[in-house]
Parts: sequence; C-alpha cells; structure tokens
Amino acid sequence: MTADTPEGKTMETAPVPPSRLGTARPPTPALVPAEGFRQAIAKLPTGVTVLTTVTEDTPVGCTANAVMSLSADTPSVLVSLGCHSRTLEAILDNGVFAVNTLSWSQRALTRKFATGSPAERFAGVPWQPQRRIPVLSAAGVALVCEVGDTATLLDHTVVVGKVVWLRDTNAAPTVLYGREQYPLGA
Repeated sequence: MTADTPEGKTMETAPVPPSRLGTARPPTPALVPAEGFRQAIAKLPTGVTVLTTVTEDTPVGCTANAVMSLSADTPSVLVSLGCHSRTLEAILDNGVFAVNTLSWSQRALTRKFATGSPAERFAGVPWQPQRRIPVLSAAGVALVCEVGDTATLLDHTVVVGKVVWLRDTNAAPTVLYGREQYPLGA
C-alpha cells in the first residue's frame, strides 16, 4: 500500500489486518441438545448453596450451584443466576446477599428452594439476620456479600459478591453429582 505524506511524497505502508474485535459474529447454532448437555453437566460435582436476600423486609432465596470463589486477596465469590430470577432481581435491588452452603443435615432444602413456591421457601426454616440478610441457621458455611460487578452472559447474570461477613461451622457439606446429593467429610 502507498500513502501520501503531508509533504506530498508517497511512502510504503503495511496493510492493516481487519480487526476481529469490532466485527459482529452471527450466532453459533446449538451444537448439542440442551437435555443432553444437562445430563452431561450434572456429572460435574458442585456444591449445593442457597442464595438469600430480602425484598421489602421479606426473605427471598433460591438454590444455586453456579457459585465459586473468585479471589482471596479481596475475598469474593461469583454467582450466576438466570436473568429472570426473582432472587437475582432482589439481590440487584438490595445490593447485599448471602451464600449459604447446605450442610448434609439440610439437604432437603435443596428442592424447597429450587422448586417450591417462593412465598413458602422460608416456612419452617430457621435463619438469623446478618447485616439485614437472612442466613440459614444450619448452613455449613455462610457468606454475606455486597454486590460488586455484574455481567449478563447469554441467559444468566453473573454477580461478583464481595464477602463482608462469614461463618464456618465445619459441618459436612453436600455435593450435587448426577442429580443426587452426597455428603463430604461425613
């Protein structure tokens, strides 16, 4: 390629490769059926947690297994919830939430917080407020987090939670594997 300089001279320039950052890609078609993916990913062991917060002084929560540590230098976690989740909406509105790891003795709560009526999820479940957030009494580990960054990816929103309070009871945690729950360290 050639280009004119301000003095009117022609000089050689290198071709500029097209940028991949600015180009929109067409959506990638689904490569595997959703149900096949669900069956396969269920074989990835994960912790069982209940995310809790409040909305207008009413406790709300849901079961979540897309939870992971992010950093120890700034104690923080990542949680991922469906974009249409009522619990996600309350977490974003409130700016504070708790991650409650379910102990083996609380394994029945997995379904209650996953599929039960949102209004009934806390019925009969002992909890105490920590920084105004409901923390399940028998949770093996409980973390109260302030919302940091968020990102919407596909049909989920990822939330960074900066840990401002924690409790660790050393209770045996529950692990989800193959759609079944198992105790660890029992």
